[in-house]
Amino acid sequence: MVVVRSMTAEDSPAVAQLTRQLGYEVTGEEIAYRYEAISGAPGPVVLVAESDGRIVGWVQALDRVLLQWKRVLEIGGLVIDQDRRGEGIGAQLVDAVAEWARNNNHSTLFVRSNVVREGAHDFYPALGFSHWKTSHTYVMELE
Repeated sequence: MVVVRSMTAEDSPAVAQLTRQLGYEVTGEEIAYRYEAISGAPGPVVLVAESDGRIVGWVQALDRVLLQWKRVLEIGGLVIDQDRRGEGIGAQLVDAVAEWARNNNHSTLFVRSNVVREGAHDFYPALGFSHWKTSHTYVMELE
C-alpha cells in the first residue's frame, strides 16, 4: 500500500536519492536546506509517497501568479522510484496535488516536461492534462 503524505525534513536523504534518478546531482543536505527554505511558506506543496516505510516518490507544486496569465499551481517536480514506475504512484501524487489545489482556490494545475522525458508525454495527458505549448528554457548562471 502507498500512502501519500506531506514531506518532512527526515525524508530529505530519500528525496535526494530519487532526485538523482532524474539526473540531478543533489545531496540529502541540499534537499534538507531547500526544504527548510520553502516549508514555512504558504504556497508550496511537497508530498511524498511512502510504501513499507520507504519513500518511493515525491512531488512539489508551487503557487504561480503571472501578470500575463492566470494564477496556477505548477508542478515543479515529480519523480517515482525507477523500480516502482507504472504502478499508479505518480497518478496518486498528482491527484493529491490537484485536491490540494481545489481546496486552496486554484482552478488550474500546470506542469512542464523536458522533451527527453518521453514517458511523461504520455503520463500527463492520460491524467487529463492538455498539451498547451512548447517552449525553450534558458538559464543564466549568476556568480
